[in-house]
Amino acid sequence: MKSTGGTPGKDKKAAGKDKKRGDKQDPLHDPVRAVAYHLRGSKGPESRNARLDDYQRIDYFRGKDLFRLLRKHPGLLDEYAPAITGKPTPANPGIKERDVQIAEIGERLMRDGYFFRIDRVYEDPRPGRTRRVKFPKFMQTLPRQMQKFTDDGEGFYGWRYDRPMSWTSILLSCLAAFAIVLMCLFPLAPIWMKKMVLYACLSILGLFFVVFVVRTVVFAVVWLLTGRHFWILPNITSDEIPIDEVFSPMWEFDDLDASGNVVGRIGAVKRLGLAGALTAVLVGLYKIAPENTKAINIHKAHDSILDLFDLNDVPKGIAGSVAAAGGESQVNAEGTANVTANATEPPIE
Repeated sequence: MKSTGGTPGKDKKAAGKDKKRGDKQDPLHDPVRAVAYHLRGSKGPESRNARLDDYQRIDYFRGKDLFRLLRKHPGLLDEYAPAITGKPTPANPGIKERDVQIAEIGERLMRDGYFFRIDRVYEDPRPGRTRRVKFPKFMQTLPRQMQKFTDDGEGFYGWRYDRPMSWTSILLSCLAAFAIVLMCLFPLAPIWMKKMVLYACLSILGLFFVVFVVRTVVFAVVWLLTGRHFWILPNITSDEIPIDEVFSPMWEFDDLDASGNVVGRIGAVKRLGLAGALTAVLVGLYKIAPENTKAINIHKAHDSILDLFDLNDVPKGIAGSVAAAGGESQVNAEGTANVTANATEPPIE
């Protein structure tokens, strides 16, 4: 009787090829993993980092951002939605059909363990704020019965899937390590490089000082005239947003509640009284301040800063030793001259 099984060597070889082929095509030919791979990258929904209830750090996103992203990329839905949901894409699908596909994809990703449902710990706005933050820093895991992907896109979802590291990430990691080594070798850098770093830091500090002074003056003027809280660059001091959102919006009223109503406005009489008291304090400080008629010398201030950070062209130790040597020779010369003069004078009887 003819055997239907292949030889052991061929079977092992074929299994090895299948395993190799499956490992190579896994992130591309598994539709669920392919969608997760795409959403977890830089082109996915906006993701932030927060502390979970057990003090671990996680990356999370909002469901509405996922809906908004996939609506803008219908080609991604046409490519992977039929394989994930088992339903063909209807002809000329509308927004409702797309939302159904997105909800089914989200439910499948949750069921396969790529992300899970979480929620903010503090429901009320933090002290001093009238609105809740867009991306909170403290999150908590919802119970199992609430672990469902909502059809309306509400809620937060924490990632369990870590995207495999690409060659770009490896290269950036190597560059970051190289930059740290250069920072450690900064004391050995030439004087001109240290001066460039110093001038850059002073320029940034000066820019921040000017911005904060202008913000404070504008806020005070608007508050005295209208009683409203008006800020220029309102997000510049926030530690809950990325750096690319610092300049958006450029200005904003920070005294509105969730309904858009003004809250916390102080009466005009109290504002004028507070302004008068503050003016009196400033005038009193100016009256008792000691007078100083010396003008600020920019060159001396510049030389003092360079001397403070030891950034003079001549090393500080060598300059000090040369000055000390010159002072000692001058003292010795003056002492010899005095002894000679005393020797030539006649003694006093």
